[in-house]
Amino acid sequence: MQRDYITEKDFEELFRDYYARCYYYAYDILDQEEESRDVVGEAFLSVWKNRENVDRDKLRAYLFTSIRNKCLTQIGKQKHTYRITDEALRHLAAETDEEWLEREERIRQIEHEIELLPARTRLVLEQCYYHHRTYREVAAELGITTDGIKKHITTAMKHLRQHFHKEKPKK
Repeated sequence: MQRDYITEKDFEELFRDYYARCYYYAYDILDQEEESRDVVGEAFLSVWKNRENVDRDKLRAYLFTSIRNKCLTQIGKQKHTYRITDEALRHLAAETDEEWLEREERIRQIEHEIELLPARTRLVLEQCYYHHRTYREVAAELGITTDGIKKHITTAMKHLRQHFHKEKPKK
């Protein structure tokens, strides 16, 4: 049986499609920009080095598991600099590949819904939540008030709530 290896094109596509998600995932765990970039870079390097042994169908799970493990190693090395409880570390380490895939699918759905937002609302949401910028900073950059920023955020959150929570009909 001939094995279907990851090609250079596959790897480039994976990198392009998943780098940002991987970075934010690592950043969510480490809360350090530079270390998160390093961990994600190492994880992608690991995928490339092991491309002949990685099952294509489990590539995303392999990537996110690798990032999780590298983050845990990083935390273990510098535990005194992080405010993560042992319980949180145990929970993170205990998640299964299926849970990772479910989380990845939820992220994909959220990103899809964000893409459907009006361009300016999407920009405001990304600046405030992805790039951790203040309402004041974003308002100054866009030439609007902080109340305008709040309206964009409210619009975005309403859209996401409607999609993911499917509001119950009123009696």
